[in-house]
Amino acid sequence: MTTLASRADAAHALMMLLAEHPTLPQPEFELHEYPTDNGEPDWGVCLVVGDSLSRFEQWRAALDLDPDLIDYSACSHGASLSAVGEIHGVSVELFAVPGPAK
Repeated sequence: MTTLASRADAAHALMMLLAEHPTLPQPEFELHEYPTDNGEPDWGVCLVVGDSLSRFEQWRAALDLDPDLIDYSACSHGASLSAVGEIHGVSVELFAVPGPAK
């Protein structure tokens, strides 16, 4: 698949996700490029929910991402969660990140 077609597939998947879940809290989002096994880049979707584990869980459940495969990371800025899956034929990464320090 060409990079342009791959990017178009990722953009379409992102629009479908947002249209299918209009009542969920609006995440930040972007298309991202990642390497594949054959060395050619592919495109996927990254959704980021900030400052709320419940928002992360709402999106995780809506995307049917396996809860057993959630990654937890801790750093000096706080904890983050991530889950990865495939939606509408493209890779999707969901992240929860801490909000700004108060």
